[in-house]
Amino acid sequence: MNVLASSHRKYVHPRGEYTASAAPLWRRGLASALDWGVAGVAYLLLLIPAGALDAIGELVGGGAGLGLTVLGQVIAVSAIVVYFTFLLRSGHTMGMRALDIHVRAHDEGRAPGLVRSFARALLALLLGVAVVNAYSYLRGRPPLGEFSSFEQTVGETAVVVAGAGLLGQLWMLVDGQGRTLWDRLTGLVVVEDIVPASMPERLWSPWRT
Repeated sequence: MNVLASSHRKYVHPRGEYTASAAPLWRRGLASALDWGVAGVAYLLLLIPAGALDAIGELVGGGAGLGLTVLGQVIAVSAIVVYFTFLLRSGHTMGMRALDIHVRAHDEGRAPGLVRSFARALLALLLGVAVVNAYSYLRGRPPLGEFSSFEQTVGETAVVVAGAGLLGQLWMLVDGQGRTLWDRLTGLVVVEDIVPASMPERLWSPWRT
């Protein structure tokens, strides 16, 4: 079986309402790339008000100025968290809809609730930030020829976290249910080809077709 192309590992709804196949790695990877593209655009748009707050913070100075700067960064980063939280809660991100895959609460068989979606969004943000910082660290050229001890610590930590994130994703290739470690940590399952028990001849899709 080519686990990159397809999966015969099944997920059965706890009450038998439907069966589904574990979404393959290539679909999940492409959906994730699309989602990060959309979330990245939202982040860049929110950098505009964030930059304005940062500029005001520099003028104000002191604790109030620092608070405005931090607030601006929080506003920008919140775009990513909000995007993943509220779309995962619906059972599909935009990338998932494009690739016709679905996310479900593993123990309930329905779309994830707010808590699980928020936890997964925070995890996505953590791993995303780690990947960006790891890339910058491995490819960066410090202006003074070497990293400071703080920059080196941050860079090395980012490399470790990004590596753990990748291994956690690849875990689905050997998992009996086709779930990543992050799926298991947040109690989720990502599937395709949902077949309702009442209509075994028909597939269900996020486009309601």
